[in-house]
Amino acid sequence: MRSVRKRWTVCTISLLLIFYKTKEITRTEERQEMPLAGDGELSLSRSMLNSSDKLIQKGGSSIFQHAAEGWKINSTLVVEIRKNILQFLDAERDVSVVKSSFKPGDVIHYVLDRRRTLNISQDLHSLLPEVSPMKNRRFKTCAVVGNSGILLKSGCGKEIDSHDFVIRCNLAPVVEFAADVGTKSDFITMNPSVVQRAFGGFRNESDREKFVRRLSMLNDSVLWIPAFMVKGGEKHVEWVNALILKNKLKVRTAYPSLRLIHAVRG
Repeated sequence: MRSVRKRWTVCTISLLLIFYKTKEITRTEERQEMPLAGDGELSLSRSMLNSSDKLIQKGGSSIFQHAAEGWKINSTLVVEIRKNILQFLDAERDVSVVKSSFKPGDVIHYVLDRRRTLNISQDLHSLLPEVSPMKNRRFKTCAVVGNSGILLKSGCGKEIDSHDFVIRCNLAPVVEFAADVGTKSDFITMNPSVVQRAFGGFRNESDREKFVRRLSMLNDSVLWIPAFMVKGGEKHVEWVNALILKNKLKVRTAYPSLRLIHAVRG
């Protein structure tokens, strides 16, 4: 069990690498000699919102304190880092497989368990995106919000929601903690193990309704499901796919590319 959780953790970490590429690398190289200022400036509000040492208390209220005062971006280094990442990981391509990659009935090997296989079901195939959900999408500011509870009583909700793109992990609840974590969700990860931990393994109708309500809040957001990593999550992925289709949920599903985990692990 620890091994499986560790693998899912690697998958989630890989998501952070994907969104490091915020501007197209080729365009950036063409302009790398230009100063990053004004509209082109990489906003310092892309803050590490999970850094507890940046929260200070004044008069009983929490205030987020930026630690980047006086800091200037090294645009040359940014280009170099992006270029190095792109050698192993293409964000647009690898964030999800697309419908044309498979057909129903295809058999593939799990990325982390090559001895075991997965049959591409009709439900899974029907939910694969036609094109990458991140195709031609660029954002000046991005917030990555974890689900450890470190933001409790932080009052960071409005600041998080002010970002152009908000990434959340493992379908963490937001409504009851809106003041601290905000409610905006553009990209949400969902390890298959969440079905068991947070939704009772869909043992009864109440569990299934709870899950459907949570997904209904996502509207047109991207739900990122690592379906091809290990065999253990297969039935949970199929249950999730079936509920999405049955309830005609508007969420946009994405399933990380088979190349993704290889790129992250090197």
